[in-house]
Amino acid sequence: MFTKFLKLFGSNRSLASKETQELAIKPSESSNSYSASGFDGVVEGLQFSPTFQLRTPIKILKATGMCVESEEQIPDFLKEQQHGVWLPKVNSKYSLDDNNDVGASDAYGSDRDDYIKYVCEIKEIYSSSDTIFERAKQIDNFKKEHPELKYVEDKLLQYYNNYDSIIDVLMLNIDFSFEDISNFHYRDEGYLKQIFDINTRVEKSLLNSGYKRAEDVVLLTKEQLLALDGVGSKSADKILEKIEVVKSIVNSSITIT
Repeated sequence: MFTKFLKLFGSNRSLASKETQELAIKPSESSNSYSASGFDGVVEGLQFSPTFQLRTPIKILKATGMCVESEEQIPDFLKEQQHGVWLPKVNSKYSLDDNNDVGASDAYGSDRDDYIKYVCEIKEIYSSSDTIFERAKQIDNFKKEHPELKYVEDKLLQYYNNYDSIIDVLMLNIDFSFEDISNFHYRDEGYLKQIFDINTRVEKSLLNSGYKRAEDVVLLTKEQLLALDGVGSKSADKILEKIEVVKSIVNSSITIT
């Protein structure tokens, strides 16, 4: 986006004084905005462009395209550089014919409105006080109701290639919740490291011994843990402490024998 602005301004030098007026786009010293000078008739204020990432707060994503006449009018919550940038707003008659995609983001090429709709909705659902199972179901229902947004999720999963589902991206990469992952993946393979905070060697030892799920590991005694390759007395005690935590927070619908 910023490159497009620079190209536009460079191609409209004739609109300002060709000899006496200096053309410039300069970053502000007090906020995340860029001011333009020497482009009279081309620029009319500032326009907000957020950082299109799952980590970007919902409120900021929804502020996409907000316009102000001057830097002094920028809302406080939109002044942090990490969340986006204010660029010179171009007069409509000099439109850049923007294709409305999100550009450089974790879902490159997605339509801007689709991205905002999908990301804001699933993050709002995920941040609710419902159980992780209820939230996951609500997210699934939203996706079923909006199949046209599936391509946005596909792009996100391609970007976050260590995760198989959008709920895992949210739970493990955006807003980590030990309680959620312990409950949600208690009976699933592939989550021992995240739940029990163990290294790859210990994880491999557990898997080789047939302990593939959290529900398997919580049944182990210290003697059984010490029999594993890479597990000493201190490591075993730490795992046992984690086991007790998992037992205490695991969803009440799960019975631990």
